[in-house]
Amino acid sequence: MRNKIEKILLIQSPNPKGKVVLRDHAGKFGIVEKKTSVVRYDKLPPLDLAYAASLLEENRFKADIIDSPTMNYNKETILKMISEKKPDLIFVNTSGSSISSDLDIANYLKNSTGIETIGLTQVYYPEKILKKTDIKFFIRGEIEYTILEFCQKYPKIKKIKGLIWKKGNKFFYNKKREFIKNLNELPFPAYHLLPMDRYSHHMFKKKNFFTVLTSRGCPFSCIYCPYPLGYGSIWRSRDPENVLEELELLTEKHNVKSILFRDQVFNLNPKRAEKICDGIIRRGIDIEWRCEARVELFSKELLKKMKVSGCKAIHLGIESGDINILKEIAKGGISKNHIQKVKEVFNHAREIGIETVAFFMVGFPNETKESVSKTFKLAKEINASEAWFCSMVPYPGTELHEIAKKEGWLLTDDIEDYTGRDVVMVTNCLTKKEIKDSVETGNALFFKDNTNFLKTVFNLKSIESALLDPKKAIKLTLGRFRKGEVK
Repeated sequence: MRNKIEKILLIQSPNPKGKVVLRDHAGKFGIVEKKTSVVRYDKLPPLDLAYAASLLEENRFKADIIDSPTMNYNKETILKMISEKKPDLIFVNTSGSSISSDLDIANYLKNSTGIETIGLTQVYYPEKILKKTDIKFFIRGEIEYTILEFCQKYPKIKKIKGLIWKKGNKFFYNKKREFIKNLNELPFPAYHLLPMDRYSHHMFKKKNFFTVLTSRGCPFSCIYCPYPLGYGSIWRSRDPENVLEELELLTEKHNVKSILFRDQVFNLNPKRAEKICDGIIRRGIDIEWRCEARVELFSKELLKKMKVSGCKAIHLGIESGDINILKEIAKGGISKNHIQKVKEVFNHAREIGIETVAFFMVGFPNETKESVSKTFKLAKEINASEAWFCSMVPYPGTELHEIAKKEGWLLTDDIEDYTGRDVVMVTNCLTKKEIKDSVETGNALFFKDNTNFLKTVFNLKSIESALLDPKKAIKLTLGRFRKGEVK
């Protein structure tokens, strides 16, 4: 056992075989894409590891990061790098959708090196999963200060907040660590430990891409959303000047040209968002950027300012076109004019020249075929630059998961099936097949550059019938495409 800790290694696990995992999506549960030779995959920096490394360095530890997915490293390559770096502790990042593979990697490294290895399990995982590994320590919640305290106090760890540890098959849960209140106190991520020239995102044409987190948390607490589990339900933000300093550092020192703001709600405080835009314009920061935002918090004036400051697109969770469904799932409150506000924001964005990405889901409690039809109609009316449909995922820890469990709707309790791509829950109104068909139809009709698909389907005389029968709609559309009616 090493009592003096000096050198720390933080590892982003390799992708599981045949898959690509975006571990920081879905509130740290992650999403999975099947790996094919014809699809370009996003390579996002492990911001959480970079923040943790920077805080360690600030406290006189020597930190290093291995970003395996970005560099396409396998476990043998990582093992070789460990023998060269000789760390005293190893921390391995995980996600729910890749947890078996991630823990296998951690187990392999620990048993091959004899170095204490800790799993970063930032959201809830069942004990039956954690029992399968020789790893004894797991960190949940925001990782920065828990990693720091672990390194400072190891091996005396029994009172460290945010830590789960096991002895034999028995688990011990230390008190949860409070979410970081003042994000300004965190040093900027350790860019010098990352392969800055290797990150990319398919939605940006300019190279030299990076992500920035200017706030954490979401107070709206929708019943299905996993983000409050990983980031908390209290919104915490960095000061605009702090954000602008980071943007200047990224553009001037690392030549970053494209930024994806990973905030759960970038515009939760519209005045703060305006100040960030004003600062980008005033300082002459030359970037194009995108953000995730809340649709009803937009004004036309904010959108105009965002455009001038380099905003390329806004990503908006629209979820459903049925106002009654939205009221049931959104604890944050939905006004009676919400649907009209959605249409207004999309119209303003189009007029100003900001692209829009709309996200929809199918499979909410009490959602019917008629509800799905309303969602398709809204998708047509707002005419987003790009739209994505997915099935509802009842992430453990959410209210939806409890409802689904009580009602017997869960098709599996294996969190590795909760990829965001597979149907894992039915409802009292929709079967697995109906949900799957609806998602496939939505993506076929509204995916980027499918304008002609839209024209074909929505010029049908029997539009209501087509939308209520997704299989019929998609067959008819694809049939016309093959015949050359749609080009």
